Amino acid sequence: MDVDFKELSNDQDIVNRLTQFTKSIDQIQEVLKFAEEPGLYDKLCNEEKIKFNLLMSFSLNSLFWMYMRAEGIDPTKHQIKSENERLKQSMIRAKQIHDRNTIMPRINRDAAQRFVRSGLWVPVQRAEENSNENTNDQTEENWEGES
Repeated sequence: MDVDFKELSNDQDIVNRLTQFTKSIDQIQEVLKFAEEPGLYDKLCNEEKIKFNLLMSFSLNSLFWMYMRAEGIDPTKHQIKSENERLKQSMIRAKQIHDRNTIMPRINRDAAQRFVRSGLWVPVQRAEENSNENTNDQTEENWEGES
């Protein structure tokens, strides 16, 4: 998209900024078109849906923040600031839930019970064999001693 800057064409800084701004608007429009694809949201798992919702909320709030700045309104004194704080808290909470499910070690209770049971349990037959071996060893020693 070629824009005729007329009198502003001499100020290269403004031309570069406006060109970059136009490219950014096009990129935002592409992302929004991708986000409103009908089957996309249904294919996501719950964790991905949470991330998607947070991303879209934060993106729209950021766009509104930029709009307010462009209109000359101070967004720090607007309700959008409290909404952004709420979103930050939601992002922190989502990260905590994700970390709890992935980073924290989990104990497989059934496997732990099997380990403990196997480590502490001595089979009865084995115990009898051990006692028989001890008595056999003693009798063999006695036989050798008598010969």
